[in-house]
Amino acid sequence: MHQSDESQRIQKGTDRTGVHADAAGKTVPPGPARPEFQFHHIPELDGFRGLAVLVVLAGHYLDFRMPDPRPEFATIDKLGVLLFFVLSGFLITGLLYRERNASGSIDFKRFYFRRILRLAPALLLFLATVTLLIRLGWITDVPRREILECLLYARNLFGRSLSLSHIWSLSLEEQFYLIWPLAFSLLPMKRSTSYVTAICVALAGWRSVAIAANLFSYERGIFYMRPYFRFDSILIGACLVLWLSTSAQAAEVLKKWLARVPAVLLWSGLLLWTVFAESLSHAFYLAVQELLVAVALAQIILSESKWLRAIFRWRPLRYCGSISYSLYLWQQVFLVTSVPSWGPLRRLPLSILVPFLIAAASYHLMEKPLLGLKNRLAPQS
Repeated sequence: MHQSDESQRIQKGTDRTGVHADAAGKTVPPGPARPEFQFHHIPELDGFRGLAVLVVLAGHYLDFRMPDPRPEFATIDKLGVLLFFVLSGFLITGLLYRERNASGSIDFKRFYFRRILRLAPALLLFLATVTLLIRLGWITDVPRREILECLLYARNLFGRSLSLSHIWSLSLEEQFYLIWPLAFSLLPMKRSTSYVTAICVALAGWRSVAIAANLFSYERGIFYMRPYFRFDSILIGACLVLWLSTSAQAAEVLKKWLARVPAVLLWSGLLLWTVFAESLSHAFYLAVQELLVAVALAQIILSESKWLRAIFRWRPLRYCGSISYSLYLWQQVFLVTSVPSWGPLRRLPLSILVPFLIAAASYHLMEKPLLGLKNRLAPQS
């Protein structure tokens, strides 16, 4: 049941001008404005995560399973990965900011313990299965050392197989979170938003300059996978949550501006940029794409549109978000790897259905119980 604005002002002890009144009815000067946004659990972000993994699946099917794939299809799965990156930066930095704002520090032991319990079991199960399939001759493109590279989260630096190529994104994230809690804890709290924004812009600019100067071959994927060229893809999510959490003015301006932009137009622009713009501008392709994703995420968080919120609260989409981690792990060997043939397992509908079933089993039988254990042993601050 929603209260009117006036009744809310009365309960908070303020009038329309924002002047506070004490119990005796005397006015007192207003304190500093509280930020418009308070970091909390937002159900729509589960749907955002679900959309991300579905975009990856769609991109992989169009690029690797269509009879005559178009070159533009090769960029669609990359959009799904970027959605994951920006959301991850938003969520993890929001948690770190909230903890530091409340207690004045960050519990690093608890942070890394929670990360290990969340990520390691599903990855170990997947890599153990891949190792078994290698021994059986069902996977032939993975050298044994690449299993170790994945375990050490170094797949974005080494490795060449198709079957484990998707682990590069997990490696990049974990490399980022290996240093980010400490780095964030050292930033001045009052100016952390400005510092993080400056670092993000500097990294994006560095990549653009490096691409324009042809420091490395663009086709080798160095600009796409190396941490010193991609950390800004996660940091831009951190920038978003920090601006919303620390600046009431920024949150209000962004909310008003995004209310005027139709979500269909924003997402269509993001998709068109993803599919067609890379051939137009290598140097600025990722930077603009990251900005568009961050804006789309901000619109979902701040929007009062019932239909937009309903889309991302849609239960099947949110469920895809719940199982997205395992689904992302398992889809690769069904949708991307082709040799040797697994018969109908690598053709529709089984190439989609089987990864979903494995991911659902992994989530309900292993990940979900471990999430409960994680919350008991290392409760979130």
